[in-house]
Amino acid sequence: MRNKILVVDDSTMWRNSIKIALEKAGFTVETAVDGIDALNRFFQFLPDVVVTDYLMPRMNAIQLTQLLRSYSSFKNVGILILTGTSDRVNGFWAHKSGANMFLKKSENLKELLSKIIKFSENESFYCDWHRDVYKIHREPFGELSDALEEKLKIEAINREILSFLENLEDEERIIKRVTALMKEFSRFNIALWLLISPTAGRIYSFPHIGNLSEELRKLLLGKMIGPLTPSEWHAKGISPKLQPVKFKDVSVFPLKSSGTEHGVVLIEGVENKGSLEYFMDYTLESMGLLAYTLNIFWEQRAASEIDFLTSLYSRRVGIAKLKELLALHKRTNIPFVVGMLDIDDFKVINDSYGHNVGDAVLREFGRIIKHSLRETDFAFRYGGEEFLLIFQASNLEEARNAIERLRKNFFDVNWKGLLGTDTPVTFSAGLAAANRDMDLYDIIEKADRALYKAKASGKNCVKIE
Repeated sequence: MRNKILVVDDSTMWRNSIKIALEKAGFTVETAVDGIDALNRFFQFLPDVVVTDYLMPRMNAIQLTQLLRSYSSFKNVGILILTGTSDRVNGFWAHKSGANMFLKKSENLKELLSKIIKFSENESFYCDWHRDVYKIHREPFGELSDALEEKLKIEAINREILSFLENLEDEERIIKRVTALMKEFSRFNIALWLLISPTAGRIYSFPHIGNLSEELRKLLLGKMIGPLTPSEWHAKGISPKLQPVKFKDVSVFPLKSSGTEHGVVLIEGVENKGSLEYFMDYTLESMGLLAYTLNIFWEQRAASEIDFLTSLYSRRVGIAKLKELLALHKRTNIPFVVGMLDIDDFKVINDSYGHNVGDAVLREFGRIIKHSLRETDFAFRYGGEEFLLIFQASNLEEARNAIERLRKNFFDVNWKGLLGTDTPVTFSAGLAAANRDMDLYDIIEKADRALYKAKASGKNCVKIE
């Protein structure tokens, strides 16, 4: 199917000449007599290509182009600007306007028309998203001031969205603020967000709902074109104590930047879909950039905070968390327990089976720890085959029970499939409870002493200091 073309020129001769040539080439053509007329006809006709004179009454081609490019759905529309011999178009502003091509009217008419036809044949020019939605723009633009006001509104709302990145370290707060902003323009029941990067997929629900995280993950991933498989998943705003929601009447918006997906937002129970889609269209580019930035920040933070081999937190993060909990303990007396774990005879595993197998054992240990501990507990790779665990708001008995549960899960691993032998891989552990007189290294050394006792007692056991 041939592209639809909108020809804009205040000269009847030029307007008709271009229209006739394009229609002979098989295109569907509409015309407009000036910039404001072009803008109004654009929203009704939804052309794939705009061929416009540069200097026109009420709105010139640069202003027209910039306003059209403000809408993310129109980023792929082809825009060709024709300039007169005396028109002086600054190269910088011409490029920044978003036009695809500039041609001078002073060229040979036959050659000029041939170039316009060739430009219009480009199949990559199209309005690519919910084309019918733009017919909700019922109020026509009367003057340039109306169009400029529209552009200023679009710029203001996009600046507002990007300003949320001031709280870059608090992703949940940013998504909550964007959701609140959306509700100022359209009423709906639930906003369900997915941000996804190689390291982590994060799901946020506003308001909170009672659905299973796995159920929501499948729902959101199913709305993406080519979703990633992240290393881990996080979910906020989802609680089994709340009533689950059946997602029936939903609107879905991809979060993309430079053609790459960074997530998706699903809106359930929209009262006025037209208003929401119109709002989302001129904000989706900023939302895509926001999602991209949040993913990059998450990746960079993970690179410094997460141990790449075990996917547990790094030693540096463990020390910082321990300092934080010690300070809290001294103020509030909330108990916590520190555990030091060490894989038994790990050097023998490396020497006998090679470092690749040793790395596989460490990865498996990290996986089991993550799936065995409570959400309120923390695990860190302290160094080599040694791990630091922190059990918040726990006493020694509760921490011992958690370690025993971990030992059982570790024992149940199919080590024969990994090592080629029935000999199980085990670990030893030492536990120490915090008290108000301890500093950071006092409690680590105390847990270490308990670990040494476990090693001296024949390994594969837990000791308390």
